[in-house]
Amino acid sequence: MTTLLYEDFARAYVTEVGDAVRRMLPRGTKAVDLLAKATAGGGEIRAFGNGGSSAIVRSALLQLHAQAGVQVNDAMMSPATLAYSAQRNDYRTAFARSLARDIDRVRLVLVASVSGRSANILEAARLCAEHRVPVLALVGGNGTQIELTDGMVWATGTTDQQISEDAMLTVLTLAAATALGPDAEPLPARAERHLRALAAVDTELLGAFLREATEAARDAIRNRRRIYVLCPDGGPLALTGEHFAHNLAWDAPLGVEGVQPPLVVCDPSLADMSAILNDHPDPAHGVRHQLSSADPEDVVFLLTYDSASRTTREAVNAATAAGARPFLLHRDGPGRSSAGARHLRLPRVDDFALASLVQSVAHLLCRTTRAALTADAAESAAVLTPDDLMARDLAPLRELTDTPSL
Repeated sequence: MTTLLYEDFARAYVTEVGDAVRRMLPRGTKAVDLLAKATAGGGEIRAFGNGGSSAIVRSALLQLHAQAGVQVNDAMMSPATLAYSAQRNDYRTAFARSLARDIDRVRLVLVASVSGRSANILEAARLCAEHRVPVLALVGGNGTQIELTDGMVWATGTTDQQISEDAMLTVLTLAAATALGPDAEPLPARAERHLRALAAVDTELLGAFLREATEAARDAIRNRRRIYVLCPDGGPLALTGEHFAHNLAWDAPLGVEGVQPPLVVCDPSLADMSAILNDHPDPAHGVRHQLSSADPEDVVFLLTYDSASRTTREAVNAATAAGARPFLLHRDGPGRSSAGARHLRLPRVDDFALASLVQSVAHLLCRTTRAALTADAAESAAVLTPDDLMARDLAPLRELTDTPSL
């Protein structure tokens, strides 16, 4: 695939994301009202999503809790809890059972589902209807696949899974920021600033970054090398990093014949972070420790706010010393480093809007990596077009992998 193809695809993709956000904005006032009413009531807000949708709703909860002290839940239970629940109960009721224990204190439930048909999401919505708890449901398509008794369905207007996820993350986190108080900047102003930033992404640089990152990810997956997706700064980018790793571990090879599950290493777990910060208060210790196991030709994606921060510099140096291939996505700091990392500097937006831009890059890379893995020869790769890549919606493949109980 040529650099021009990557550039054209990036331009088409970010345009589609911007169009989806614009389609959703007219209903944004009602979403802000629901969030504002819930935060002002002193009750709790709960949120649920599967896969990448979990990271999306948790980004909004992180914003509400960190900036306004709103009582929230973790949007997705731990893997151990989910596995235990799935073996001993019907997994479709897992979210509803978690919600039922405290539903009298809950003032709003956020759910995200591109299909709008996830059984565990629908079960939670039914419980909310029984208890007259409003639901803010973000779904793909036109929104007719889910009905609510109280609240609103906020539809993306597209069935494309990844464009829907990007639009969902953008509008939900912007709405959450708007709902924090009467002095908060209005949603239209926030959204317009974000859309300008999206339009300002240099697709020529993005295309070149994508080409190198795709070749590196494809080679790592084919040759059983590790791929690290690390966000030593934490915050909203850490949730995006989790989604980024999910894309490369599950979505990129999904349905590609002969590809084994990739070796993807993501950010430390909560248990890891507790141990690291207790024993080593230096925030760079965790990423240095992770990269001490890196081998030559491993691939390292570093998601960071500032390329010049000490933690970022130490992470790049550790990756370079190991002979790995570092790729750095950042907002602040210089766009080049002497350590040899491949940089992509994104427009200057706030932390939560930056997470949306990084998620879009993750989705772009997921699709181009799938295309590269699928291509058997250079000739077959050459016939791909941006339209081909845009048409590669992962939702049908996900439906094929769903278990009957879901």
